[in-house]
Amino acid sequence: MTSRKKLPKHEQDFADAMALKLRLNREQREKEQKQKEIISEAGDFRVSIARDVIRSHPGLTVEEVIRMMKEGGF
Repeated sequence: MTSRKKLPKHEQDFADAMALKLRLNREQREKEQKQKEIISEAGDFRVSIARDVIRSHPGLTVEEVIRMMKEGGF
């Protein structure tokens, strides 16, 4: 992080909250990008199968199903 100057408590709290928000947003964008890559690599056929599986197993995500399909050799 940047050097911490002596700020009033409310300003330091705000700065910490903004730093946290920026970090979480960056992590979320990275996660979404990885998910898009997995889906685009899988192709429409596998994604359609994955969506059918999700209807039967609502706790899964498309990315998880595609990953399981790859592990299973499909």
